[in-house]
Amino acid sequence: MAHPEVPEIDFDHHSPEYSADPWAANTALSQKCPVAHSSHYGGFYVVTGYEQVVSVARRPEVFSSAHELPNTPGRPQGTIIPASTFRALPLEMDPPEFLEWRRALNNFFSPTSAKKLRPRIEAYTTWCIDQFIESGEIDLVMDLANAVPALLTLDIVGLSMDNWRIYAEAVHSLAYTPSDTPQYKAVEAGFAMLIKEVIETIPVRRANPGNDLISFLTQLDIGGEKISDPDIIAVCNAMIAGGMDTTTALLSSTFEHLDRHHDDRRRLTEHPEDIPRACEEFLRYFSPVVCVGRTATEEAQIDGATVRTGERVLISWAAANLDEKVFPDPLTIDFDRDTRKHAAFGIGAHRCIGRHIAQTDFQVVVGEVLTRLRDYQLVEGAAVRYPTVGQINGYVEMPARFTPGPRTGPDFETANDLFASFGESR
Repeated sequence: MAHPEVPEIDFDHHSPEYSADPWAANTALSQKCPVAHSSHYGGFYVVTGYEQVVSVARRPEVFSSAHELPNTPGRPQGTIIPASTFRALPLEMDPPEFLEWRRALNNFFSPTSAKKLRPRIEAYTTWCIDQFIESGEIDLVMDLANAVPALLTLDIVGLSMDNWRIYAEAVHSLAYTPSDTPQYKAVEAGFAMLIKEVIETIPVRRANPGNDLISFLTQLDIGGEKISDPDIIAVCNAMIAGGMDTTTALLSSTFEHLDRHHDDRRRLTEHPEDIPRACEEFLRYFSPVVCVGRTATEEAQIDGATVRTGERVLISWAAANLDEKVFPDPLTIDFDRDTRKHAAFGIGAHRCIGRHIAQTDFQVVVGEVLTRLRDYQLVEGAAVRYPTVGQINGYVEMPARFTPGPRTGPDFETANDLFASFGESR
């Protein structure tokens, strides 16, 4: 179908060409054609200008996040392009239904909840660093940036820590492993194992609820009825994926930047009170969640372009964060810039519910690295970026070396032992 109002561009956010330098591609698009159209994946609009992204994100009644299964062209297909085969709740809902779910889940993800979780984040971070501090070698992705969010997410959701490494690797790998490769089967098996545990845990928590998310969901009424087991699984799917690898991506990109930019590293080491400010600028620049999809529910305009009912729209948080009209000199990382308008957590009703926990994760982990691994250096040429950054922009692995130091935390042999020290058991 022709789209005469907008440029037709050869844009594929999952392509190696885009992954090679998404900053250059995003900057060019936001400056030259903030609304365009691509024929990939059945066709979709590409929205990259900040003003245009806001226009779409703040009209959920027109540009829907809903996901109807099975995926059908012309019907709502959720927040991923090409569409996923499972529905993520409540992310892939629209108001007013979405707002009822969101209000209920805010109990777990409010600023107050994040503050209460901080001692646990500190404990998980200390434990992870202690596993490697005496050796002088660590993989900053697999051993830390992936490990801490994974441990915390399993803690919040209410799953056992027994298989945390398998689950952490599976969720991490899902972000960058193409589904048509042999490696994907192993990734899928690990994630299936995680979901199997969620399914088995639901009846246990329904009978004996605790303080975790699954327990809360088993007791939750929406519209006067208890939510179903499939909906509980869909919520856990979304919270596990959102809680783990997005924070991993932000942390790993930060470690890579600080390895190359010693002035920034020195400032955060000498002035740790600036770490929260730096977090927001790194979020703007690296934008771990690159983009999201929407489906038009009626004919609508985006900056003069006519979008027809059922057509797909990709809004790029990453490109919006590089729009020079909003962020002057956008390709420079500047801890002192005003970042209040950054779109890394999304804009509008669907803004990331876990942002307060992600910010706390970042502050604790970066602070500990700059204190305990303060002279870390990445092994030259060993860091591996995601081969595709169409959903998450991060690193597969990041080996590093540093001056060995002493363990500082209690000598817990396993993550379950650490969890039990909080006065809980699973």
